[in-house]
Amino acid sequence: MSDGIYILSISVGVHDSCITISSEKEILLHLEAERVFHAKHMRCTPKQIIHLITVGLDYLQLHIGSISELVMATDDRRTGKLKGLLKGPSKREAIILGKSFKPLFSDHHTSHIATCSPSGFLETLIICADGGSREGSTKFYHKTENSIIELANFSHEIITGKFYGTVTQLVVNPDIYKAHIDFPGKTMGLAGWGEFSPTFHRLLDENRKELNQLHFDSVAKLRKLFGISSDYNKPWCDKKRRDLAFTAQKFWEDDFIKKIEKYANLSRNICLVGGCALNTNLNTKILNSGIFDNVYIPPVSSDSGQSLGAILHFFPEIKVCYPFLGRGFGEPEEIPPRVVDDLLEHKIVAWYQGRSEIGPRALGHRSFLGLPDSDAMRVKLSEKVKRREPYRPVSPIIIEKDVDSYFDFQSRSNFMNFVPMAKNITKKKSPAIVHKDGTSRIQTLCKKSNPILYGIIEELNGKGKPPILMNSSFNVMGQPIVDTPEDALRTFKKSETDVLYINGRRQSK
Repeated sequence: MSDGIYILSISVGVHDSCITISSEKEILLHLEAERVFHAKHMRCTPKQIIHLITVGLDYLQLHIGSISELVMATDDRRTGKLKGLLKGPSKREAIILGKSFKPLFSDHHTSHIATCSPSGFLETLIICADGGSREGSTKFYHKTENSIIELANFSHEIITGKFYGTVTQLVVNPDIYKAHIDFPGKTMGLAGWGEFSPTFHRLLDENRKELNQLHFDSVAKLRKLFGISSDYNKPWCDKKRRDLAFTAQKFWEDDFIKKIEKYANLSRNICLVGGCALNTNLNTKILNSGIFDNVYIPPVSSDSGQSLGAILHFFPEIKVCYPFLGRGFGEPEEIPPRVVDDLLEHKIVAWYQGRSEIGPRALGHRSFLGLPDSDAMRVKLSEKVKRREPYRPVSPIIIEKDVDSYFDFQSRSNFMNFVPMAKNITKKKSPAIVHKDGTSRIQTLCKKSNPILYGIIEELNGKGKPPILMNSSFNVMGQPIVDTPEDALRTFKKSETDVLYINGRRQSK
């Protein structure tokens, strides 16, 4: 790569550690540690982040001497998390691969907020909601062209990741770290299997403060209060767990909407960031409320985007093109000749294409694909290939121009952030991608964003199939999404997937 000005940003010592490298003009690479170390939500030590930096520099054919600026997505030097990187009496000098820097320090919420810059909104209401940081858990901001003003701090209200994590400890897994970091999506999925309980609603309301705490030792007291058993085996078979998940989701959403409505007069635009922005049910309720003209959620709304947001905070003029900012090792030149036949034969296709999408959701470059024309296909993909629980849904990719023919949806969902209701034709012809509550977490696809995948769906449509593919991330349960061709081949061999395509080249077992 030619000489120029390059910027390195790092998020280290926290879960979902990551690095970002940019030129003075554009983001060149965003690399999540879990993709390199093969451990979900990886919390890097200083030694591990140095390895991640080396991997990123090598990929871009750069060296540390090429880096002019260092950004750190945390200023939390008191905890010792940055020990081994920061030097000097005030800890304001960093040594990275032998080179000394005076870093620019961002903070947690600031980095989250900056990931919204590709929205293009000159002014917007911003909701930053997560499990907590030095800046708090949930805050509302108003962004104008020249400033960002904090409007309200709701960290002590239930509209936080702490509340949702505690509910997850009650219904899915009692371990605080798994419940708050790994499994909130499981609670959201389980909610689709439940029903409203007035008793649970009352208990949630009466115990707001206790539920909005971090329970490191045990939730046994809360389990007893809610009448939830200590048996976490098969929570989808436990009606109380299903109903608590449903009622807590509704309770949490309703509280969010009430508070958002108070500030809706400030803007017709809203951005959602933080881990809570991964809650597609909440996002969809906000969209359907009609309060806003535009709802924007970046693909890296969670902590996996901290280093990227830190760069965009200090250098807002830098261009970022979501979502394919990970590593890539080639591109398919045309639609592989056998892939449509493989799909029509009801094979599960492991699909690896170009640069990886960033964030926790597969968007067509690191995906398991299949025809969604029967529930048996959902079982095959979700339960057999991915080894997930039966209540976990799989998602559709649908051609953008056809979305309102199959879903009650008139917007875009490029990054799988919304769950509209499926129409009857979808339930009949593509049942695999319809959740038990009648919703689907959709990705809308235009030709420009992925002409190869678009062409595959069009060919299937020409053969009488709906313009919809069943999609789930290219990983098995407990593992991060694959990154390199070697990762793809290893996962393919260990799973029950039928066929693998790496940049158009087909492999079968």
